[in-house]
Amino acid sequence: MGKTKLVDAFLSGRCPICSLLQQDEFDYLCHWVGVSDEKDRASEERVRLLKSKGFCNYHFWEFERISGFYGSAEIGLGLVEKIIDILRRKENGTQFSGLLEHFRDLDCPLCADMKEKEIGYIKELISLLASNENRNKYATRLGLCLPHLIKTVVKAKDDSLAFFLFETQKEAMEMVKLNAKEFIRKQHPPLSWEQTKDEENSGLRAIEKLVGRKGVKMLLE
Repeated sequence: MGKTKLVDAFLSGRCPICSLLQQDEFDYLCHWVGVSDEKDRASEERVRLLKSKGFCNYHFWEFERISGFYGSAEIGLGLVEKIIDILRRKENGTQFSGLLEHFRDLDCPLCADMKEKEIGYIKELISLLASNENRNKYATRLGLCLPHLIKTVVKAKDDSLAFFLFETQKEAMEMVKLNAKEFIRKQHPPLSWEQTKDEENSGLRAIEKLVGRKGVKMLLE
C-alpha cells in the first residue's frame, strides 16, 4: 500500500487523525472566510449556512478569529435577521418556542464536514493497519488520542487490531507519563537546561491523548 497523508501523520508526534483534522478544519474555515463577502450572499455555501442555522459555538469563534470584521458581520447579518423574525411573532409563546426550535435544529455545516472527514480517516487507518509495515511505523510513534482510539476500535470490530491498538496505546501513555515526570523533575536550573523537546511538550501531549484536539467529540455515532 502506498504512502498516504495519514502515514505521514504518524510522524507528527500527535494523534495522526487529530493532526490531519486540525489542518482540514483550518482549510475549511479559510474557505468559509473566503465566501463571507457581501458578493457571496447568494452562494451555495451561504444558503447552506443559513439553512443550517449557523455554526456551532466553537466554529463560530474560530471563524471570527481568522476572519475580518466585515466577514463576521456579513455572516452574522443573515442569522440575526432570522432571530429578529422569530422575536417579531405576536402569538403568545411562539417567540420562546421559535427560539428553542432554532437552536434545536442548529446543524453546524463545518461540524458535518469534519465528521465526514473523521470517519474517512478512521476507515483509512483501519485499512492501513492491515499491513505489518504500517503497523511497525505506527507502533514507534505516539498513536491515537483516546477518543479516536475508541472510535477506531468500535468501527473496526477486529479483536486483533484492537489488541494491537491497546498495546501500543499503553506504551505511548507510559512514554508520555515518563516525559511528564522528567519535565517536572527538571523544572529548576540547572536540570531545566537538560529538558528535551518531548519532555517540554509532555503536558500538551497528555491533554491531547486524553481528550483529542480542540473540538473532537467523544460521542460514538
